[in-house]
Amino acid sequence: MNLFIESIEGGTYLAAIGDKRGTEYLQDGYRGSMQFQSLSELREQLSGRTFEKVWLMQKTPYDEMCGLETQNETLTIELDWD
Repeated sequence: MNLFIESIEGGTYLAAIGDKRGTEYLQDGYRGSMQFQSLSELREQLSGRTFEKVWLMQKTPYDEMCGLETQNETLTIELDWD
C-alpha cells in the first residue's frame, strides 16, 4: 500500500491510502476526510503503519492567478517516510 498526501490551501493536508486498484481517504467521524495541519501530525496519526511509497502531491492555482497558462499537472514528490 502507498500513502498519498495532498497539500491543500492554508497549510492543510489530506491523506489517502491505496494502490493501483484505488485509494481511500482517511476518514473521521464528523467532517468526512481527516485534515492534518502538518506532516508531523500525519506521521503521528499513522505511527506503526508501513507503506511501500509515500507521495506528496500539490496542485497550485497560482500560475492561473498570475495570468500564465493553466497547468493541469500536479507536482508529485516521493517522500522518505522512514
